Amino acid sequence: MTIHTVENRALVRDVLDAKPLAWDRLVRRIADTVWTACRLLCGDDADSRAAFSDVMDGLRADGFRRLRAYNGSSRIETFVALVTRDVLAERLLRLFNVHSASDGWAAFERFFAADINRIINRRLPGADRADLRQDAYQDICVALIADDYRRLKAYRGIGSFTGFVLQMVDRLLIDFIRSTMPLGRQRTEAQTTEWEDIPSDQPSPEDALLEQEGDRLLSLASEVLREAAAALSETERLYLHIALGSGEPIPAREVARQMRRPVEEVYKLKQRVMARLRETLDKHPAVKMWKASV
Repeated sequence: MTIHTVENRALVRDVLDAKPLAWDRLVRRIADTVWTACRLLCGDDADSRAAFSDVMDGLRADGFRRLRAYNGSSRIETFVALVTRDVLAERLLRLFNVHSASDGWAAFERFFAADINRIINRRLPGADRADLRQDAYQDICVALIADDYRRLKAYRGIGSFTGFVLQMVDRLLIDFIRSTMPLGRQRTEAQTTEWEDIPSDQPSPEDALLEQEGDRLLSLASEVLREAAAALSETERLYLHIALGSGEPIPAREVARQMRRPVEEVYKLKQRVMARLRETLDKHPAVKMWKASV
């Protein structure tokens, strides 16, 4: 257990025990994380400020119920970012009922577009499938909009709305892939259930958040890669070359294919590289300016 983990858990315990100034200390720790998430996911400043207030209220609600789930297995900032995402997702769902459908859908797509594309890229990797991925995205959006957003409005509050949406997107994507199979490839009953038996590539919400953070850092890394590369091994530099070769992060399975290594090894490699890059990136002036601007 790291010293940071001990400090984080102690801080959360102080908040739960209502110790003087504990909540103020926590807010100072997480304010930047919450604001950044609100700004990226909500758009303009007015919506972001309202969302920020909703998140803080959500953290305090029911005697800090959401904070009680923190067990120290991740950074407090990562945990709070996940909570922020869930609070904002619930806020987003209300837009479909309170505001116009077009406003709700615009906010929904801004919120979930990156997640939908990530799931599509995992199911349909490869440079030769770009058009198919675009068709899949459009098909999924049409299905979500159909019947006055019937699928989205079917959420009944069991589990997180984010998890509900991502699971639905994955199932819609599988339906789309089935529909695009050539008619000449008639399938047996066993083949018909093939897609049902495929384990979902959809990560947990926290894993998805960590992956998004890694992808964001990889994008920024292109500006400071020269400084960080000197500290990396040849294998780590090869990973970066492949991961950034297309100008933006690519799925781990595709990296594993090009490196001819097990995908599990590539995930570990990414974690190791990201840890080293974070140290360099956090000290770089360009990154400091980026953080100050959001």
